[in-house]
Amino acid sequence: MRPAPALTTALSATAFLVCSDRAPGDGVPLAPIEFSASDIEVIGSSDSLAVVQDMEVLSDGSVWVLNSQPPFFTGFGPDGQSLGAHGRSGGGPDEFPMPSGFVAGGWDGDGWVFDFVRHAIIRISQPGEDLPVIPLRSDDLPAGSVKGGMNMLGSAVRTARLGSEIVVPRSTATMESGPLQFRFSLLLADLVAVDPATGATRDLIALSEALDDPSGDFIPSEGAFPLWYRLWAPCGNGLVRVHDRVRNQLRGFEGSGAEVDPIELPPVPFTDITPRQFAAAVFRMRQAQLTSDVAARMTEEDSLRVLDRIARTVRGRPHELASYLPRYVDLRCTEDGTIWMHPLDPDVGGLSGGSRWLRIASDAADAPAGAVQEVYLPDRFDAFRFTESRIWGISRDENDIPSVASIALPGR
Repeated sequence: MRPAPALTTALSATAFLVCSDRAPGDGVPLAPIEFSASDIEVIGSSDSLAVVQDMEVLSDGSVWVLNSQPPFFTGFGPDGQSLGAHGRSGGGPDEFPMPSGFVAGGWDGDGWVFDFVRHAIIRISQPGEDLPVIPLRSDDLPAGSVKGGMNMLGSAVRTARLGSEIVVPRSTATMESGPLQFRFSLLLADLVAVDPATGATRDLIALSEALDDPSGDFIPSEGAFPLWYRLWAPCGNGLVRVHDRVRNQLRGFEGSGAEVDPIELPPVPFTDITPRQFAAAVFRMRQAQLTSDVAARMTEEDSLRVLDRIARTVRGRPHELASYLPRYVDLRCTEDGTIWMHPLDPDVGGLSGGSRWLRIASDAADAPAGAVQEVYLPDRFDAFRFTESRIWGISRDENDIPSVASIALPGR
């Protein structure tokens, strides 16, 4: 449940406002923004839309979405006109065994997707035969080394344009070293810059060296285990921002790899978690173990029984359980460097966020650098991309039918 308006304003003026060069709470208060369903502008819908996994907004205003099932890609023009749907599953030259996410920021004005199995980046915004491909296979990026770490249950892999290069996450971790070490290795991978013209690669950020070991932040507790998201994004002016869970900061790195001043984050979004909330957070993982299929659906009664069973096995005091969950579940940036962070909502379940996002101003924004503003999105609206003037995402109606939509930001 979101705070009452008066309480929300008070929180924004104190705990949820910081500046990069000041202690938390020393900044200028920014009033929260709360959008309603009437603020949603639907762009278009299609029978091809299923569960949307990612979205890309191109410079010409067109929008492409990545579906959970074929046809994988559905496009809409700036005025909502259909640009078609395409993308078959398979191993052929124009097929996609495992499309895992768009290249944030596009490339040469087009939309490109990374396919994990093909180990390549493929253009999808101009459907047709012989889709252009940027191969990633090299000694520095062997097949299977580009891994997500964004979500241990999903196949999502974040890649992004940074100037004249594309940044990909690289990890050589395998399960042979054990599940816990595998998770740490995913978190502490490298960010590698690839030159699409030549295929040359260079190490940009070694996260294992830049970030502190997160294991020191976990309080041992029977029945609990560490979970996290690896969050990074290009944030304007050739910067890459990385969430540092241990320091509670947004670390910044230039294209050369040199570090800039970090941005201090507000106090962690939660400090106590009940066994029931922890069980709800890991429910999909346990469901996958029980059914051998993460996509399997249980009846509501079966789901409640499994949830109760998990909750009974969880041991630990509320602050101990809280130490195992991620603080944030998404990090996005606009081209002017404005940062958007999505706090985990323990009451939503499934390691996901609720309606609340944090908007963190950059030097180029119309607020002091590092100032944090709470933004509440309408129910049934899932944000995927942010531009300087709009929030882009998927709006679902009362029948759960998805549509591509956007919300205009005030004064933009």
